[in-house]
Amino acid sequence: MNAVLTVEGLSKSFGSLKVTRDVTLELHTGECHALIGPNGAGKTTLINLITGILPAESGRITLNGRDLSDLPMHQRAGAGLGRTFQITSIFPDFSALENVALAAQSSDGRGMGFWRIAASDSGLNAKAADALDMIGLGARKDARGADMSHGEHRLLELAMAVVTNPDALLLDEPMAGLGRAESEELVDTLQSLKAQVPLLMVEHDMEAVFSMADRISVLESGQIVAAGTPEQVRSDPQARAAYLGEEAV
Repeated sequence: MNAVLTVEGLSKSFGSLKVTRDVTLELHTGECHALIGPNGAGKTTLINLITGILPAESGRITLNGRDLSDLPMHQRAGAGLGRTFQITSIFPDFSALENVALAAQSSDGRGMGFWRIAASDSGLNAKAADALDMIGLGARKDARGADMSHGEHRLLELAMAVVTNPDALLLDEPMAGLGRAESEELVDTLQSLKAQVPLLMVEHDMEAVFSMADRISVLESGQIVAAGTPEQVRSDPQARAAYLGEEAV
C-alpha cells in the first residue's frame, strides 16, 4: 500500500509547552487513519501543523513525494491537501449546490469575488452536483444552508472539501454534535469515500473509529504512544492506559 501523506519527526512548542513531540505517521491509499487521544493530547494541533495553519519547529511533511514543509496553507491546499474543521463553516443563505460550487470555484484559483460567474457556470455546478451526489446530499442540492440540519451541514462541508479533488483529506472530529443515526450515516459515507481519497481523521467517537478506521494512532501529551490496526490498538496496554479504558475495548 502506497503512502500518500508522510509526516516525519514533526514537533511544535508554545513557549515551554511541547504540544507535538517528534510525530511520525503515514496515510496510505484507500485507508482511513484515525488519530485518537484525550483532550489536550495535540490532535488538532497536529492537523494544523500538517495543513500549515501552524508552523512546525522541525520535521517534514510530504504529499505524493512533494515536500510541503515550507509551503503556506493555501499552497498545501493547492498541492492536494484537503481539510474539514471541527466547527462547520458554510454560507447559510446559499443553497447546498451554491456552497459547493463556491468551493469548486475557489479551488480553481478564481477566488470568492467572482461568485456571480460561479452561480451561472455550468461546469462548476456540474462538479458541485457530482460532489453532493457522492456524499449523499444530491436530493438536497437546492436547500438553503440555514434550513439544513447539523448532520447535513457536516455532509455539506465534506462535499465542499471533496469537490476540490484532494489527494488526502484531513477530518477534524467529523462526528461532533451528531446523533447516533447521523453518525452512522456519516460513517457509511466515509467508508465509501476513503476508496477515492485517503482520510486522516481526528475523532472522539470510538464506535465510529473502530467501525471504519484501517489504522489508529494514539496521541498522549503530543506524542504517539501506540499505533496499529484497530485490533492491535484495542489490545495495547499503553493505548488502553492513555485513552481507551475498559469500556472502549
